[in-house]
Amino acid sequence: MDSPVERLSSSSKEAIGRFSETSARIQVKVRKSNLDSHHHHHTVATPTRRSLSSFSRDSFASAFPSPPSSTTSSPVKRTSLLRTMKRTMASPPLSSSHSSSTKPQCKYISGSSSTGSPRPVAVPHTITERHGGMELWVKAPMLAGEMEKQGFRWRKKWKTRYVELNSRMLSYYEIADDHHGHVAKKARKRAQITADGFLEDIDERSFSVTPSADEKPWVFRASDAKTKMKWCKALTDCIDILNWLQHYELGDVLGVGGNGVVNQIVDTRNGKQFAVKSVDVSKFKNREAVVSEVEIMRNITNNIKHPNLVKIYKVYEEQDKIYIIMELCTGGELYDSIVKRGCYSEADAADIMKQLLSALQALHKYNILHLDIKPENILLSSKEKDAKIVLTDFGLARMVNGKKNPLQGGTSMAGTVGYIAPEVISSHNYTAAADVFSAGVILFILLVGYPPFQGDSEVEILLKIARGDFQFKNEDWAHISTPAKELVSRMLEVRADERITVDEVLNHPWFNEVRSDCELAKTMERLQRFNFDRKSENMGSFMSSMLSDVTEADYRTLVDIKTIRTMISQLSPEGKDRIPLGKAHLIAKGLGLSPYVDEKSFVGFLDQNHDGFIDAQDFCEGVKAVRDHDTSFAKIIYVAMHKVIEEDTCAPSPLDHKLTRKDFETVFEKLNCPEPLVKVFFKYIDEQGQRPDDGSSDDADPVELVQQTGEDWEVDENQFVDVFAQFPFIGSLFLRTAKDNMTMIVKSKSIDLFPRISEDSSA
Repeated sequence: MDSPVERLSSSSKEAIGRFSETSARIQVKVRKSNLDSHHHHHTVATPTRRSLSSFSRDSFASAFPSPPSSTTSSPVKRTSLLRTMKRTMASPPLSSSHSSSTKPQCKYISGSSSTGSPRPVAVPHTITERHGGMELWVKAPMLAGEMEKQGFRWRKKWKTRYVELNSRMLSYYEIADDHHGHVAKKARKRAQITADGFLEDIDERSFSVTPSADEKPWVFRASDAKTKMKWCKALTDCIDILNWLQHYELGDVLGVGGNGVVNQIVDTRNGKQFAVKSVDVSKFKNREAVVSEVEIMRNITNNIKHPNLVKIYKVYEEQDKIYIIMELCTGGELYDSIVKRGCYSEADAADIMKQLLSALQALHKYNILHLDIKPENILLSSKEKDAKIVLTDFGLARMVNGKKNPLQGGTSMAGTVGYIAPEVISSHNYTAAADVFSAGVILFILLVGYPPFQGDSEVEILLKIARGDFQFKNEDWAHISTPAKELVSRMLEVRADERITVDEVLNHPWFNEVRSDCELAKTMERLQRFNFDRKSENMGSFMSSMLSDVTEADYRTLVDIKTIRTMISQLSPEGKDRIPLGKAHLIAKGLGLSPYVDEKSFVGFLDQNHDGFIDAQDFCEGVKAVRDHDTSFAKIIYVAMHKVIEEDTCAPSPLDHKLTRKDFETVFEKLNCPEPLVKVFFKYIDEQGQRPDDGSSDDADPVELVQQTGEDWEVDENQFVDVFAQFPFIGSLFLRTAKDNMTMIVKSKSIDLFPRISEDSSA
């Protein structure tokens, strides 16, 4: 009997033969495609990537990443600034002199044309000096829109996708098939572009981009040639920037301020060193202020060109981070240098002031006011004995139309307490005279070693400045010349219109005639103490910023062990990375502790490992304990509340005395607690106290109050710990900065930032 195949017609047999041949050809093409993929080093593993949200919150070192070291699909582990400090980065030369000798390292490779020869992507490169661009401000490209994307599988199907380039992160999203065309919230695929990424030109509308050596090519087809070129420019700019960035190596932390961290960076090609200031504009909401600062520094660098004014070289912006690359001053802060030099005279003070006033004179000629003259902003160019001073930090600087036209500051008061001019305090008017007053404070300190305006609080200091309340103590000014004393008086004149001008200061006889070379030994001793106190308070202020950052993400960006260790080593008399408890009380002062809080107890609380010293780890753990409403901190606040009550009643309040409703009312009133928080607090506590305690519930409320009659209740120390955990704003009342932050939150009606309160108040 014939087999089934033999019974087939001849035409059927021919069809089967053609099908077999076609299948064989397809298999050969698939194998060839796989071989080509391996030939071009395109791995099939998913590259390491991270979400856009986490990328935008990275520390400064994230702007200078190493190439991916892993091709696993798990997300990149977020690292602190400490772990990424010594990373080699991707950066361009800061001097135009390198543009002619440095060849492009990124690849702009084209696909094959009809003749099979490469065709380069015709996009001009103007971002970095390496390609001839001399722009001061370099901004990472951001672009989004719909394009067709070719699939990665062998069928190479084209589908419309929503594509997004966010700095160096390339993503695409699915688009719904319905008529609304909704874009998916989660990206179908993401890849981080690296310096070895490259583009390939395919045809008039199509191109491919290979984000990194570990990625396959992503093939796109734009709606028209213009859209294609827009995408090609953004992608080539991105790769160009990454090649520019990779030549910089991040160094040590040089300083920490209220609006950024300053690091040292090195151009690995020529060894040139710079300083880079990183600012998180999403956190400080001050992009316009940064733009203004950069414009003023550009004016200084290109037009004023004064040797005592810091120079700017480049600005790089990526998402919410702005990095200002500027002149490096290796000599450190002025007062640190004076303390270390060993000998110091009135003549030295005159040399310093002449340079400072000369810099201010140059600024004022261009109608620029600095408005933040203080020790931290006066640096030395090098560690040499004859190093020049350099005036830095133009974050508060402003432009005016003329010296006689004061700039209205609205309700804000620009400057630093202790150095702000009286007219700025009283009427928020800014003129060149304000800089002269601040320079007068610097001169006062240089001559006697302490500031003219002192007080137990910032309010007291501001009031003294407004009144011109300072003294020339005979025992401290005995060895200071009369012309110097007369100049200080004229620079600290309360009335701005009667204050000496910059030009008059530089022509004052003290600079030219009286130059005493007598060593000011007592001044050196006092200056050393003042310098230590100042740095301690600055560290306390830094601690305040760690406490006032509401979100956990913002808090993590500030917790950097290396930065904090640097600050502590500057405080330590021996330059070590820890401070003895006896010297640490000023950290508490800088934090703005209420006078009701026992400083000794709080400093002991910061010593988390109880070794008699505070190091960086203690500092971070102490801040975290405060943020987490630690029991030990709650007990410190409990004692402080008793001190408030003692002051109000003029009678002792022993710790075994339980706090009543009336006691809480007294504390809230004395410490000016915002009314909305008071209402929420008592509403919750009264409700908890009125619940019957019949033992019927297994889930007892953590706040167990001793019930009396009506709304009367009492709280002992252990019960207060539970109350404190529910209402952490009580602790903020005893911390000046945290209290100010809390008040702003309440005024903005953002009480949802206190979840425990919001949830309970809605019950």
